[in-house]
Amino acid sequence: MSLQSNPPPRSAQRIRSRPARGKPSDGKPPGPRAAEPGPAIKVQIDFSRDNRLGPGKIKLLEMIGSEGSLSKGAERMGISYRRAWLFVQQINATFDLPAVSTPEHGHGGEPARLTDFGRELIRRYRELETLTDRAAVQTLEWLSRHLGRAE
Repeated sequence: MSLQSNPPPRSAQRIRSRPARGKPSDGKPPGPRAAEPGPAIKVQIDFSRDNRLGPGKIKLLEMIGSEGSLSKGAERMGISYRRAWLFVQQINATFDLPAVSTPEHGHGGEPARLTDFGRELIRRYRELETLTDRAAVQTLEWLSRHLGRAE
């Protein structure tokens, strides 16, 4: 009989990585953090069944802000321009103010730009992440102590 270590299930792998929190002092958006052991919380705000705001869309907004354009932000995130464009359209349609200003129909020579509302949306989302992390520390530590071998 051979004793082999099986890799953790995909769900355990997903739980182990946490997105970066906050904004470093150099003004650039945070990159992904190294995987940390134990459970983590992902903040996702559901507005309706098919409309939500979570770490991926916030990261896209950060990339647009730091790169100065939608195409460069999408490239830096490793997603297609079309997917990024659809995310921006969904974000802008969710609120009464646009998070990203875009040239009409993608033409006009001007790049997409993060608006003041978009910057405030990022700030408030990251603040909510920080508050959630702080509030959950004891529970996450307790959960970590009781994880099975799959961890």
